[in-house]
Amino acid sequence: MATIGVSKPYYALYQSEGGTVSYQGGGLMGRAVELSASIEAGEENNLYADNMVVESDSSFAGGTLTITTDDLLQEASKVLLGLKTNEVTVGEEKVTELVYDDESIAPYLGVGIIIKKKRSGSYAYRAIIFTKVQFKVPEDSATTQGEAVEWQTPAIEGAIFRDDSATHVWKREATLDSEEKAEAYIKQVLHIGAPSPEPQV
Repeated sequence: MATIGVSKPYYALYQSEGGTVSYQGGGLMGRAVELSASIEAGEENNLYADNMVVESDSSFAGGTLTITTDDLLQEASKVLLGLKTNEVTVGEEKVTELVYDDESIAPYLGVGIIIKKKRSGSYAYRAIIFTKVQFKVPEDSATTQGEAVEWQTPAIEGAIFRDDSATHVWKREATLDSEEKAEAYIKQVLHIGAPSPEPQV
């Protein structure tokens, strides 16, 4: 099944209590341009018995997730990087700025994205969710505009962790027959669009 596209990069704030993982306060990062997930496995650890390998282990040891979007939305940046906002009056217009300071701490997030695939003339949509990710501040770079427009798209990179559930899940995925179903799957797992739980009294 060949990969032909990527779309809908979602995020939601990660929470864990007593081994139960949940999410809230999610949304879209922007429009997806590119996805890269580099996974690290532990060194091969073999158990020898009767002069041969009888067991082997090379468990998940972490990873790096890089998502490139057409533009990283301001509201998404605020959540992804743990930033504060401040309102500034410029002339007669009120402008909202993002503030990067010593109190900016990037939170843990659940991150979902859809990979479009094609096999035997039919499309399929692989919805992937990384259960616990922490992003770092992306680099700022830009090139002056010349005679032809050179598209410049921002990328944000984060570390992939195992979550705090009993079996330490680090990725979930489902392949569906439409982008709408794949998006609905991600939204359900990350609790996006659902009402916030009532506070405990």
